[in-house]
Amino acid sequence: MRPKTLKVVISTSDIAAIENCSPRTASQKMNDIKAFFKKWEKRHKVTFTEYSEYTGIRCEELAPYR
Repeated sequence: MRPKTLKVVISTSDIAAIENCSPRTASQKMNDIKAFFKKWEKRHKVTFTEYSEYTGIRCEELAPYR
């Protein structure tokens, strides 16, 4: 049996679940994070590590959402 692989990229639905906010607010926060890391292209993704760096939440606390 294979061990479960962890997600690398965070989605707006993950942000909504973590911060208990609406999908629209989560989308706005995702745009803010992309601007912070200068990820202007649509194909550029935000990782859990970048999200934790931006918000100050430790990566270990985000493990249930991966």
